[in-house]
Amino acid sequence: MNLRISDRLLLGLYISAEMRAFPSAKLFYWTPVGYSRKKYRELVNRLQRLNLIQRTVLEGAVNFRLTGGGQKRLLHNFPALALTGKSWDGFWRVVMFDVPEAQRQERDRLRRRLIKLGFGRLQDSTYLSAYDWDEAVFESPALFLEAKQKHLGDPKKLADKIWHLDQLADGYQQVIDRLTTRFGIKDAKKRDEFLRRTHQEFLEVFITDPFLPPELLPADWPAAKCRKFLLQAGAVKE
Repeated sequence: MNLRISDRLLLGLYISAEMRAFPSAKLFYWTPVGYSRKKYRELVNRLQRLNLIQRTVLEGAVNFRLTGGGQKRLLHNFPALALTGKSWDGFWRVVMFDVPEAQRQERDRLRRRLIKLGFGRLQDSTYLSAYDWDEAVFESPALFLEAKQKHLGDPKKLADKIWHLDQLADGYQQVIDRLTTRFGIKDAKKRDEFLRRTHQEFLEVFITDPFLPPELLPADWPAAKCRKFLLQAGAVKE
């Protein structure tokens, strides 16, 4: 996973508390193993100077929250986050493009952009989304179409196939299993390392989530449960 440490912390605040204050001691768990507390303090100070996070003190403990600027940066770097919790209107959005081999870099850039927006690959140059997007967000010439669900078959089966929802669910479930089978770590250093590794594993799954509407997800979709378990684990002192 190639994420900047600053983005890890902003994502951590978004996942952990969104716009509410979150304890600094728990925010540290979103840093990778080996990242020192000194570097962490320097980074949060820099993020404060950039007005991406705000420091507050509650009951003597240092807390942080995302600012409007921090949330704006997150949505710029991870635009699919804006889709969280939205319902489906029953239409698929199809993006088609034909970029010649001589412009491979442009073609690859467009594909990466579509994946960032939560699109799934239907064919080599055809991508699908359950959400309505302004064509300007593609940042490249592309044909943008709408299709009723009936023309593309069973929507849940299609979503499972295109976004590999079984693999994504397995990723969330593995984090849940790890958290429920590894309690009882007495050594503080080992406990911190365990929690930091587990937070990283969660992030690796989370940043690949297309945040599909609930109507397209399995009934037992584990994302919310996984997030709940992760935050509870960070609050437990063993």
